[in-house]
Amino acid sequence: MYSSEDLERFYFQYQTEALPHGESLQSFCVKHKVPYNIFQKWFKDTRKKVFEVQVDGVPEINHAEKSKTSDQPQTVSKISNDNPVRIWIDLRINNGLHLSQKNLSYQDLVRMVENLEGLC
Repeated sequence: MYSSEDLERFYFQYQTEALPHGESLQSFCVKHKVPYNIFQKWFKDTRKKVFEVQVDGVPEINHAEKSKTSDQPQTVSKISNDNPVRIWIDLRINNGLHLSQKNLSYQDLVRMVENLEGLC
């Protein structure tokens, strides 16, 4: 029996190894002896767990966080606004993958999401 974590790792492996080379998911399942119908059901069930969110307002940074971020290189936005919004994203996936990115502009966030879309 395959656990959800096993199927997540398998899907990540497919996205990183086979998808860039144009291999179909079905042939990848056959090659790795994973029943496609089990994977397909898991994928369909887990896709429903993704929700769209909307964030209102700008988080305040306390003095301790300001001193931490001032030591790191700053990304400069090409668009100059009077009050540019900076974004901090911390993504943890239950397969152990952890992505963290600080001081993103909106354009940087869009670029990051576009790069991650290839994995989904």
